[in-house]
Amino acid sequence: MAAVYTRTGDGGDTGLFGGARVAKQSLRVEAYGAVDEANTAIGMAKATLPDGDWKDRVHDVQLRLFTLAGELASDADGAQILAGKIADADITSLERLIDDCLDVAGVQRSFVVPGRDERSGLFHWARTVVRRAERRVLTLTETEPVRAEVIQYLNRLSDAVYALARLTEHWADMERIEQIVRRAVRTATGAGGAGGGISHDVDPQLARAKGLLDAGRTRALEMGVPMVLCVVDAAGNIVALERMADSLLASIELAQGKAWTSAAFRQRTEVIGAQAVGGGPLPGLSDSNQGRVVLFGGGAPLFVGDTLLGGFGVSGGTVEEDIVVVDHAMRTVMGVEV
Repeated sequence: MAAVYTRTGDGGDTGLFGGARVAKQSLRVEAYGAVDEANTAIGMAKATLPDGDWKDRVHDVQLRLFTLAGELASDADGAQILAGKIADADITSLERLIDDCLDVAGVQRSFVVPGRDERSGLFHWARTVVRRAERRVLTLTETEPVRAEVIQYLNRLSDAVYALARLTEHWADMERIEQIVRRAVRTATGAGGAGGGISHDVDPQLARAKGLLDAGRTRALEMGVPMVLCVVDAAGNIVALERMADSLLASIELAQGKAWTSAAFRQRTEVIGAQAVGGGPLPGLSDSNQGRVVLFGGGAPLFVGDTLLGGFGVSGGTVEEDIVVVDHAMRTVMGVEV
């Protein structure tokens, strides 16, 4: 077995493939060293993936990174005889990986804050290491030639690792939705304890809605305020509605309107209302959508991650009381801190 140590680098230089020797702090060594770091970071993220196609595709990317780093670690003579260099087909392969990831994860509509879960956080970290490797290689191009395909591959690779982070964020969101539904179903069916499995006879969407109504009703009873509570789906259709005894007749339409408004605009109703008055960016909003828009507090969109599930609306008390009930139900069922 070849020795790990050779002592040839003890003087502060290292050998390139092809025979030339350069200082270990040279731009070339910095460049292929940064690519090596990126490969390691990607490997750490890959280790969190389940066995299967996604993991295999990331592994294939790592193998190509070894070849890319080998080219950067070659002198002119070595580069001429190096086989399997990065080519256009490799860049196209990364683009397919990006497209496949985003076909699952969907379009990103807001700024991504890394760390939604450990796995996606590792991919976001790997993305930043790839970006640094790209910068090191670009710095090298200021003094030495580097093939365009190498630069293009690294640029596309950072996008691919970002797409993998988005994919794994989506997986985390779906897992969280499942946990919420399981909790709501246990509440709806009276099942308790760790053994309370999900009932296939219960519609998860309806179970979640029932959980919100139950939590909202409990808080309204504590406050001594009869209310109407409504849950709609992402299309604005009513999933469940409850009118507590002695609640105002007008509150039925208002609760529906708040639920619909929060789902339609993907914001809490009090936030939308603030934008529609006093020279805000949404003047005249109350007159739109056949008068369905409600611009005061008591409505909240239902999200898990970036996925809109619907809206929740409450009416019957003062605006402040309606908001208290909405906030309690959102914390209890959706796990949302407000």
